[in-house]
Amino acid sequence: MKRITLIALTALLLVSCAKQDDVMCSLTLTAQMPSGEKIVALNVDSQSGGNYFRNLNTGETYTIPRLVNGRANMTILKGVYVISFDGVAALSDGQGKKVRCAQYATLLTAVTLTEDTQTLELPLIVLQ
Repeated sequence: MKRITLIALTALLLVSCAKQDDVMCSLTLTAQMPSGEKIVALNVDSQSGGNYFRNLNTGETYTIPRLVNGRANMTILKGVYVISFDGVAALSDGQGKKVRCAQYATLLTAVTLTEDTQTLELPLIVLQ
């Protein structure tokens, strides 16, 4: 009986692990300046209260990573997301510009991320 229980629990564990992979999305974020300047780094302003990367299905909030060369990778739970942030973009010409991403900031503009692998473009607005 113990052996059957152990085999059943092992099988359940293997099935659970397989299902965990099915609910995750490997996401690549790409930031774009409005005039096409090359972004060397984009740092999100962690002090700003209006920053969020929130799964509307679960309420889980993710930290927006630093984007190097305008790109960052993260693994998230599949779902519908609202995203908004302010940050500073360091450009290839040495300038630093305060920017905002608000493309996906509301329920009406939320983005659906339900594929195993996705790329999301983050259009930026220059604030200064």
